[in-house]
Amino acid sequence: MKRMFKGLIAATLLAAGGITAQGSSHREALAILNEPCADNTDTYAWVSKQSHDKLYLIMDFNPLHEPGQGNQGLRACNGYRYEFHIGRGASLEDKVVYRVEFKNKLTPEGAPSPTDGLGGGNELLWQLTGGTETMKVTRITSSDKDHGKGRGNKDKDDDDDNDFDHDRGWDDDETVVLGNNLDVLPNNHGPQTDRLIYHIDDAGDAFKSYATGDPRSREVGLYDQPFVDKFIHPLSNGGRIIAGQFDDPYQLDEKGIFDLVNLTKGDLNGLSGARRDPAEDVFTGFNIFSIALEVPIRDIFPRGIPHNGENKVDTTDSLIRVWSRITRQKTQTVDKTNIITGLKGSGDFVQVGRNALPLFNAGLVGTQRQTLYLRSSPLKDVTNFGADVLFPVLVRDAEALGIYAAFGVPAASVTFLKGPRFDIINAINLGRSPSQTQPNPIPIADGYTGDVLTLDAAVDSSFPNGRMVGGGTAPNRNQVNVNSVLISLIVGGDPALGLAKGTEVNDKDYLDRFPFLAPAHQGLLQGHGGINLPTVPNIPIP
Repeated sequence: MKRMFKGLIAATLLAAGGITAQGSSHREALAILNEPCADNTDTYAWVSKQSHDKLYLIMDFNPLHEPGQGNQGLRACNGYRYEFHIGRGASLEDKVVYRVEFKNKLTPEGAPSPTDGLGGGNELLWQLTGGTETMKVTRITSSDKDHGKGRGNKDKDDDDDNDFDHDRGWDDDETVVLGNNLDVLPNNHGPQTDRLIYHIDDAGDAFKSYATGDPRSREVGLYDQPFVDKFIHPLSNGGRIIAGQFDDPYQLDEKGIFDLVNLTKGDLNGLSGARRDPAEDVFTGFNIFSIALEVPIRDIFPRGIPHNGENKVDTTDSLIRVWSRITRQKTQTVDKTNIITGLKGSGDFVQVGRNALPLFNAGLVGTQRQTLYLRSSPLKDVTNFGADVLFPVLVRDAEALGIYAAFGVPAASVTFLKGPRFDIINAINLGRSPSQTQPNPIPIADGYTGDVLTLDAAVDSSFPNGRMVGGGTAPNRNQVNVNSVLISLIVGGDPALGLAKGTEVNDKDYLDRFPFLAPAHQGLLQGHGGINLPTVPNIPIP
């Protein structure tokens, strides 16, 4: 067992090879509990293989949706701006921003009467109302001459450094609408909705009423991948987009993590004092709202990717720095005339959520600063959260739980793990932190080092060089168990220790092509639920 913690000092060299971690951040901060539309849980970014001519971007938000729950299902969030921010090279300043905005419409009508037909605003369920959900996609490109004075460094209010806003200060930006009034992928409610509302007629399998005596229209769903693909929309720049309800692609034994890092024997290489296996994926059966975007790499590198096809670790000119951001108008007033949200927004747009290396906020940043994280820019992460990374709290928690003592880890090694941990920063920067052997480093300074996904567009994306959905050894596996990598790096000093493996397969198979995400769980026959017999005890039986 001691093998797990051998060579801790050498972890810096391992991390320099680029091993970092990207998990997930579902409801990780106190401020986000009241605003699920601003809870972006995971961000993915990678380039297409070999040619690297496409950049894939995925943002997940509004998590933990029970497929069969709610009159209105999982709807697009009106009044918010969902953005992918992209920098180039060592700098985190924006070069390109992709913004997605959603709009739901429902035509008001009079009070119900006995002569009304089916449909309209008096219906109890959204899919019967005739309401529409559409989106608008905008690309904002900075001018090179604005470098150093524009969006990346501009705070919204001079008296509040943390009220970060990107919508002021760049008069020379080029804004292009890439697509408008694009239909959002509807929810996977069940067999009757498939036939009556979505008009999916698979080989003549049309709706049959209860009166026919045939239950097929109430038991056999038709919502499938070909139906989902109809909502992939082309964009004017040659890209594509789809947005709507999908299976949550992330896995984690969050039950154990939230019980003060209560790990299983499998998570700790068979440690006798650990809880019994198996670990369970808490996100099994849940849906999430996702935006999947495919864009041509020429949007980011108009003159082509520098040294495309060559892995040059001594330069940063082919690096892409990606993070996702959610904004809304600063003032929200109750408005009973707004039948969609019940609110009226006013004032400037302000940041209410962000994400990149998702467990950055959930696994490194302390509770009292997690709201600051959501409201601030990654360009200030060194100042705001440098200490959280250099002196990770998870190490002292592991020590208090007796994990190091159980493995006989020397006190000197534990002291090393408590920090300062420049190996973690070097991992986040793909091994390009300043050193005697790195001629073109990413400075450990505001504006250069922060919570972003960094990928080298000149070579095939392979974690931690970017993060992709799927790509593992089986259709339901991801390329790397990112939770294990992160916790092993922070707690053990070696990303390859294999700690906290938890659940390593998804509950659905990923696609091997755009949009890569698995379709949503059906509300009727999938997700969660039970007959409540027998009842369960208050204290579970181990």
